[in-house]
Amino acid sequence: MYTVKLFNEFLHGPIWVYASDGISLRHFPLFDNDPVLSELNNKAMDMYDSYFEFDSHDVACWFNEEKEKLEKPRMLDIFSKIRTRLNEINDGSFVIADYESDGLK
Repeated sequence: MYTVKLFNEFLHGPIWVYASDGISLRHFPLFDNDPVLSELNNKAMDMYDSYFEFDSHDVACWFNEEKEKLEKPRMLDIFSKIRTRLNEINDGSFVIADYESDGLK
């Protein structure tokens, strides 16, 4: 059984797949071949990555919390759509663990 963990990370979409031994998988064909899921994953990644500013505010890397707060409803909507799509294509081989949505609320 695989676990799909949803959480934001810089330069990586929010969809993370872990095998039963806890090792993260780089590719998972069920997701890699789904254009809807790929688009949603990329939208969330692009949004999250845009919160990081380099050589800004007198630091090498600054996280724009205000922008994140302003876009929170949109990000929550994308995560909702990701969960819905995952449930639609779930063939019983994975469970979903959303680590991001509650934190955003």
